[in-house]
Amino acid sequence: MRKWQNPYLIVRADGVVLYDSANSAEIFLKTEEVLPALAGLSASKWPYGRVVAVAAATKASEQEAVAIRRNKGIVGGMLDRAHIVVRWVTTG
Repeated sequence: MRKWQNPYLIVRADGVVLYDSANSAEIFLKTEEVLPALAGLSASKWPYGRVVAVAAATKASEQEAVAIRRNKGIVGGMLDRAHIVVRWVTTG
């Protein structure tokens, strides 16, 4: 995803990371903070239009896997309702 220029999210068991490729920064968010954070990005951060890449973090335990699946559902639903296309990607 090095060449990806739109927002990139990593869904974790404890929340969501918004990756800022311009600064190589990872911004930790609660699931309910994702849409406001995306809305606060400048138009220049969306060169492909209303699409975000979303990956799930690798899991360390079954309990974390359940939390990651739950957060994927929450984030996917929020993005869908906001008419933002999700490009699901794999990590690694």
